[in-house]
Amino acid sequence: MERGHASGRTPCAPSIATTKMTNTYDVAVIGAGTMGSAAAYHLSRRGKHVVVFEQFGVVHEMGSHSGQTRIIRHAYHESPDYVPLVLRADDLWLELENQTGTKLLHRTGGLVLGPGKGFLVRDALLACSLYHLPSEQLGTEEIRERWPQFHIPDHWTGCYDPRAGFLVVDSCIRNHCEEAVRHGAVLVTGETVDRIDGTRIHTTRDTYHAERVVVCAGSWTSRILADLHLPIVVKRKTVAWLRPKTSETFSIGRFPIFLAEVEAGILYGFPIHNHEGVKIANHNSLGPETTPDRADRTFQAEDAMDLQAFVREYLPGVSEEVLDGKICMYALTPDEDFILDFHPSHPEILIAAGFSGHGFKFAPVIGEILADLCIDGKTRHGIERFRISRF
Repeated sequence: MERGHASGRTPCAPSIATTKMTNTYDVAVIGAGTMGSAAAYHLSRRGKHVVVFEQFGVVHEMGSHSGQTRIIRHAYHESPDYVPLVLRADDLWLELENQTGTKLLHRTGGLVLGPGKGFLVRDALLACSLYHLPSEQLGTEEIRERWPQFHIPDHWTGCYDPRAGFLVVDSCIRNHCEEAVRHGAVLVTGETVDRIDGTRIHTTRDTYHAERVVVCAGSWTSRILADLHLPIVVKRKTVAWLRPKTSETFSIGRFPIFLAEVEAGILYGFPIHNHEGVKIANHNSLGPETTPDRADRTFQAEDAMDLQAFVREYLPGVSEEVLDGKICMYALTPDEDFILDFHPSHPEILIAAGFSGHGFKFAPVIGEILADLCIDGKTRHGIERFRISRF
């Protein structure tokens, strides 16, 4: 990844080096992945002395952010409650772009597809209607005319979100970390947090103290906060890149990000970006319950079967040849809404977890919320649906 000239800084180094000068901090953040990097960024910008613990390195393939890209969309079928959060996140991604001179968000437009009697298009349109978002409700013939790449049934409809697109994962996380360090955060990598005892953080190497602790440990959250018995189920998730028959047909500008409601689940995909293949995944195709330490991280031939069936029926311009595959983790709550709350017995501990496979796009606003809660004990953002008390 290179920074543009707008940042006025040289290209970043392969790793982010910081020096640990003390064991006492204002805030300790557990995890420097999607949410932890954003939390560290917002806290350090507000003048807090922050330490961030990451058991691996900055950007890795052991957690929930593997696979190069993530969709950002405003036509949020999961619930209209998410729309204000994703709009704020969108602004913050652009702010981070401007600060660093790095391209993070690619606008491609987003096409939501499915049966006229299904839920996906209906609920996406509902979110657009309630928040007056720019969008188009499309019939079958118009979809076929504008995007001939899709071979869809006569009874399908669509919702087009012109501001949808995708985020470049590694650049997003790395830039959040680099900016946090630039504002004084200390990043400690290769050091695992074993347990938290109030304001004491015990790692494999040392014990630290912080006035606040923010747990952004992804699939490891249930281990670190074992006393809470959080209803988070960890499952293995796969994504694959399939070879297009003609690359130009699936390039940015000609092919949007998409979500499609089919019998196998919600399939989603991307235009070609930094890979010769078209990236496709099934949000609902998940393996058995596992843990992040024992999950099978080898992509198998059977992992692509539902994707191959999808392109065979709906995307004939993409072949069934698998060029690459990646494994990541879904940390699922029972309702697939996030957990964003104070520990019920230890108000000095904040928890951001259970992002259920749709959290990445929200990272900067989650970081902003965590900073609000750490500093002020409250936030202007609507987070009632993410309270632990709902379980």
